[in-house]
Amino acid sequence: MKGFRKGLFSLCALLVTGALIAGCGAKPAEQTATPGNGSQAAAPTDEVLQKIKDTKTLLVGTDATFQPFEYKNAQNEYEGFDIELVKAIASELGAEKVEFVDTDFKGLIPGLQGKKFDMIVSAMYITDERKQTIDFSQPYYPGGLTIMVQNGNDTIKGADDLKGKKVAVQIGTKSAKFLKEKYPEVKLVEVEKNVEMFLELESNRVDAVVTGMPAAKVYAKQSQKVKVLDVELTQEYYGYGVRKENKEFVAALDKALKTLKENGKQEEIVKKWFGE
Repeated sequence: MKGFRKGLFSLCALLVTGALIAGCGAKPAEQTATPGNGSQAAAPTDEVLQKIKDTKTLLVGTDATFQPFEYKNAQNEYEGFDIELVKAIASELGAEKVEFVDTDFKGLIPGLQGKKFDMIVSAMYITDERKQTIDFSQPYYPGGLTIMVQNGNDTIKGADDLKGKKVAVQIGTKSAKFLKEKYPEVKLVEVEKNVEMFLELESNRVDAVVTGMPAAKVYAKQSQKVKVLDVELTQEYYGYGVRKENKEFVAALDKALKTLKENGKQEEIVKKWFGE
């Protein structure tokens, strides 16, 4: 009997040991199905990128009154350098459609924060003050402020000559902030729309306009009633505004811009709207 029990114990021990060895060599079934271990592509964690993936649509806030960056043509369609470039960016991001939300410039940042749109595309300068509230893409075009006057005006040659003069600027822009801080003696005439600045100048209600150089040069060429002084008041760069929580979206924007620069598409759009 003792020999029988001893033999039975040895057999059980052998069976248990074999089962343990077999278990160590097998992969648990749940490991192969666990998300994030490389078995399947990770979904976007950024809400804007996820929305683009789900809806194939990018929602963009813009003040469509600033030729040649963004404006509406006779058919009430959005046109301009920013409009065309952001459509190319959207395509790189996987969006098949871009929906524009026309908004006064001063309301763009509050609208972005209120999630009325995914990003701001409106010839907006990258500034330290704005960066406290929103994030920006990498710069996509150089700007800088300049002075516009009527063709016959030879009394204004630089910023110092603006003191005591009426100068039109758009509310909420770098132009207004710059003059208030640097030249408080200027009599500011703040208007809602960019085109109103130029009309104020052409109708002789103001002595000058301070605005971004690229747009000023394009308008002067079309109008032939005004001229842009060869004066660069500031060196600025335009960027696309994004909510601070959308870091992945900013990175995706920068990657798309890099691709468009490398393949020559951005330069093609630049030449179309600004010439060589």
